[in-house]
Amino acid sequence: MTYQNIDKEIAHLEVVFGLISTCDRFPLSYWHQRLRMLHSASMMPAQRARVARLEATLRSLREAEETASAEPPHTSTVAGP
Repeated sequence: MTYQNIDKEIAHLEVVFGLISTCDRFPLSYWHQRLRMLHSASMMPAQRARVARLEATLRSLREAEETASAEPPHTSTVAGP
């Protein structure tokens, strides 16, 4: 990958990561794999820093996903007629 291609991929991921949630149709593992692919490329320090921020964002999303799955389902406490 050229530095320009790496920049384009990082820019794309920055946009997507600003929009995804734990309920997204693509699983977080997909985005994790996309980030791991960048690690095999030669990156400039600024690119590495951007990837590190993306990894932190993905980690936060994964933690939110794990927290949500660990919570018991909400039940209604409204009394019936």
